[in-house]
Amino acid sequence: MLGGGNPVGGSNPSGTGTTINYIGKHAYAYSSAFEANVTPVTALNFNTGAEYIVGVFTLNAGLQYAQTDVAPTYMRIKFNDEQVLVVNTAEPGADSPSFGEQKIIIPPFTTVLVECWSSANDVNDLGNARFVGEVYA
Repeated sequence: MLGGGNPVGGSNPSGTGTTINYIGKHAYAYSSAFEANVTPVTALNFNTGAEYIVGVFTLNAGLQYAQTDVAPTYMRIKFNDEQVLVVNTAEPGADSPSFGEQKIIIPPFTTVLVECWSSANDVNDLGNARFVGEVYA
């Protein structure tokens, strides 16, 4: 399998970054926090191996700590340079969800690129993206 190193050792035991990590039959990728920005940033960028993965992409909206304001945030998912999904969070408001989720199957030998952006620039609004799935031979 391709992907990041052992998530319980090395210089980044939390597993954040742009790559995918494997633990047995489980796969995960957690982006680092990104600032709300109208220009897309790369949140995740990895290649899968010979197996396929069934899982969920989650986008967490740009939020300020101890604040209720939510920056509407968007996530574009590409497989081998082809856009397959766009996920968004709701418009700001006390009852708005601050995340968006999408179930998906990632085929074998796929390059996955996840780009995220917001509707406004605010370095205080931090979002992140993640993928969690199960690997099948």
